[in-house]
Amino acid sequence: MSVSASASVSAPVSLCPLVTPTTREPAEHLRHTPTSLREPATLAYSYAIPGEPHAASVARSNVYNALRAHGLTELEAPALQAAGELVACAAMFEPGKTLYLSLGWKDDGVRIVLWDPHTKHADPRYSAQCTARRNKMLYLLACVVHECGGSWGIDKPAPMREGTRVWVNLPRTGAASFGKARC
Repeated sequence: MSVSASASVSAPVSLCPLVTPTTREPAEHLRHTPTSLREPATLAYSYAIPGEPHAASVARSNVYNALRAHGLTELEAPALQAAGELVACAAMFEPGKTLYLSLGWKDDGVRIVLWDPHTKHADPRYSAQCTARRNKMLYLLACVVHECGGSWGIDKPAPMREGTRVWVNLPRTGAASFGKARC
């Protein structure tokens, strides 16, 4: 029994009854530029990032694409710097582990949160050393956030919660003027 070539090619089929089949190739949507930008308030992305040296570049690429999709190009420089610094620091504390980066819109600005699995130490001296090292490693981040008039912080591991969260808030007005000469 032979099947002709035309009979072997069938229309796309979905198991979901609500999906309308399309004749476009799956990657075809990548060739089209969006005609309308999304609202900043809908900025809400989360990424799992490996705790490896190249991860800071991957994180910056994701943040760049998200900001562009929402028409927030004026916030790129400080947000990309912040994301890269957060990931690079966390990768030093938990090499090879999975990190979680989230990017969102809060109080008319960009909020970036990075979680790493570095847990609380039983000895308070070691916990203090970890916090001090992390603060020292994030000095450049602190300078960027200060320049933007934003805020940042480290949520230390709590007994009922594993891992460490570092968050950054970059207000739109301050971040948009980041790096511009002040006269």
